[in-house]
Amino acid sequence: MKRHEAVAFLKEITNTCENMSPDSVILFHSKMDEQNSTGYQVHIKTVLDSETKQQIRNIAEKHSLALKEEKGKLVIYKPKVVTKTT
Repeated sequence: MKRHEAVAFLKEITNTCENMSPDSVILFHSKMDEQNSTGYQVHIKTVLDSETKQQIRNIAEKHSLALKEEKGKLVIYKPKVVTKTT
């Protein structure tokens, strides 16, 4: 996702998920060889209750972002658009 999209997403989750510490959120730039995402990624590394996870999922969906859990963190990213050639 673009930086301004990541900032908008971060603002929304910090306003909505009041019990989540902002210190648990990190903004990363995707590696060039990243197969699934493009641009920035938001990593949330903390223990989240099911309600907070659902709030984050809803906000990610609203912003057309994908979400995955890996190695004890939640990763939110803009999926790469795969174009098919015929």
